[in-house]
Amino acid sequence: MPTENQPGAVLGATNRTMHCCLDVRGSLKNMSRRQLTGLFRHADGTKCTADEATDHLLEALAQGKEVLPFGPPCEGFDFSGNGCPGHDTEAA
Repeated sequence: MPTENQPGAVLGATNRTMHCCLDVRGSLKNMSRRQLTGLFRHADGTKCTADEATDHLLEALAQGKEVLPFGPPCEGFDFSGNGCPGHDTEAA
């Protein structure tokens, strides 16, 4: 295999991890009630209804959050729209 196609040669000694996030405005605009149902969970583990999920997304917007992380926010997460800044990790 040519050198330029080998992951280690292209990325060097480190890899970059990017965490996914949810666009709040896009979710409100494009997700159906069916898709919103169960998008979030209550503290006891029960699924939120579509109305509860919509309320949660609207509350996030009111707080100035344009994106929400999937799971706990990583170090340096930017809620204003940029999301995860990326994290360098050592190659195995």
